[in-house]
Amino acid sequence: MRDNPRGCRREEELVMTAERVKPETYTIDDTIRVPIELVDEEGVAHVRAIFRRLRYAGELGPRGLDPDNTLELRGNGQNQKHTTVEATLKVRDEHEPGDYLCVAIQVYDSGGNMAMIDKPMPSRVFKIVDEGKKDDKKTEFLGWGT
Repeated sequence: MRDNPRGCRREEELVMTAERVKPETYTIDDTIRVPIELVDEEGVAHVRAIFRRLRYAGELGPRGLDPDNTLELRGNGQNQKHTTVEATLKVRDEHEPGDYLCVAIQVYDSGGNMAMIDKPMPSRVFKIVDEGKKDDKKTEFLGWGT
């Protein structure tokens, strides 16, 4: 575990494989769910996981991030000292398809103190896809029923 200056601690995986993990895929009306394990002596309250869309799939560097497409998943630790918070967001029409990388996790403890965890490792990516459901079939209005 590693302490940051604000007193919030997080557990880190020490072993990372060289294999790329295929990101979870979501589409319109799906709920994105990302579990985040946290420890805070005061108790974990509000949590925001901040994801930015990658301009090109697999490009993880700073230039690969789209500055105009940011998603925030939110959750609550219920003031528990050691908890896994499920940060969630429902996918809507206005969310751009693409791969999204977690760039930061913002954690508030029960005392209102905030800790920002930049570039959490290991990284977390998910994908939003447009399945083209809007054009699957055309609906024709025939008039008002009787």
